[in-house]
Amino acid sequence: MVITLDPEIVEKAKKLGLNISKVCENALVQTLNSLETVFGERGGNLGTVGSRLEPRAGFEPATRGLRGRCSNR
Repeated sequence: MVITLDPEIVEKAKKLGLNISKVCENALVQTLNSLETVFGERGGNLGTVGSRLEPRAGFEPATRGLRGRCSNR
């Protein structure tokens, strides 16, 4: 398994003596547990997040105030 991490974050973790592999594993376990709790209560999975939401009328952005701000003239 290979993951890519920000080199600056890795350097900070090394300076603190952290076991990066274990920290990543613990974070993944914690995330999975949280998601299992949420999806266990609501049903679904990450592929269905937001699929039950209906767009709200009137939420479309206004275009009237954009005159003079567009760079594509």
